[in-house]
Amino acid sequence: MTELVLHSDLSLDQRECLETVRSSGRALLTIIGDVLDLSKIEARKLTLELAPFGPRDVVEAVTRILAPAAELKGLELVVDVAHSVPHAVLGDAGRLQQVALNLVGNAIKFTSAGEVVIRMQSRADTTATHALCLEVADTGIGIPVDRQAAIFEPFTQADGSMTRRFGGTGLGLTISRQLVGLMGGHIEFESV
Repeated sequence: MTELVLHSDLSLDQRECLETVRSSGRALLTIIGDVLDLSKIEARKLTLELAPFGPRDVVEAVTRILAPAAELKGLELVVDVAHSVPHAVLGDAGRLQQVALNLVGNAIKFTSAGEVVIRMQSRADTTATHALCLEVADTGIGIPVDRQAAIFEPFTQADGSMTRRFGGTGLGLTISRQLVGLMGGHIEFESV
């Protein structure tokens, strides 16, 4: 309903209030979705789709969704999809997009200047399958060595004060790690 009202004639104050309502609603939906996903994963009730999709399409969708946030911060968002990435693979495009949104979203959130780079490569194995390698690099604040082990724990961020400063629930990386594991992969990071 908020979306519909935003398409009508409004004063500047009304528009700002409704934009706040809309963004708050979206934030709540994200939190609810994350908690439900985590619950499904822990209960072993989350199933992955197996359907053809284009990996490039996933990267393009993530870029379209997050480019405005990067632009608002003055960040360069760089995309590099290797020629070796097949045009179509079998897997769960929605869950891959969810992981990519979490990783790229975090990179943008914790980077105040510079760039965020999204790279995708493919590594074919002998069984004619492809392992997609998604890498997100940024010029952000990094993660202190003493907090690196905790970042994949539920409801945890590298620094407790970051929740107030940057927002978030601390579930994105936990869910991403578990989704990648369900897809037969692994997630790792390096920080300076």
